[in-house]
Amino acid sequence: MIESVISTSLENFSMVMLVVAIVIAILLTWRRRGRPGNSFADTLLGWLLLLSLGVQGIYTFVGHVFYPAYSAEMIGWEDSPFQYEVGIADLTVGVLGVLAFWGNVSFRLAAAIAGIVWYWGDAIGHVRQMLVANNFAPGNAGPWFWTDVVVPLLLMGCVIVVWRRQEAKQI
Repeated sequence: MIESVISTSLENFSMVMLVVAIVIAILLTWRRRGRPGNSFADTLLGWLLLLSLGVQGIYTFVGHVFYPAYSAEMIGWEDSPFQYEVGIADLTVGVLGVLAFWGNVSFRLAAAIAGIVWYWGDAIGHVRQMLVANNFAPGNAGPWFWTDVVVPLLLMGCVIVVWRRQEAKQI
């Protein structure tokens, strides 16, 4: 039973990170209600950057670099030396996401833009693989695909709200 839960969580890691980020943001915002502090959008932005970009990027780095055959199989690919390079790119964005959690608004904006480009680029690649190669492997057409679509939308929404609030403070 425990093995099944762990296995399912790891295979759906991107969705787990997204849900955990949203739940933490809701709980922290609810806990602070009525007191001055960060808005829900600011809180969610930080946790998305930490978990959906940072921790997830480091997780996929480990998968592509240290378990390339398994990672390739989950995505519906053949194992390739290019997975090392994909893993390093994942690590780069992962470290950026972790650092952005503690960064100022400008740093968070830059990290969010990197995440949006990364995720939507991946989503386009997944769709292409579905259409061209009929690749509906879980790592290509499952929860990883959906988080590649949803996380950038959430990041964009949060960035717009946070940026507008920041500009309003400066007026």
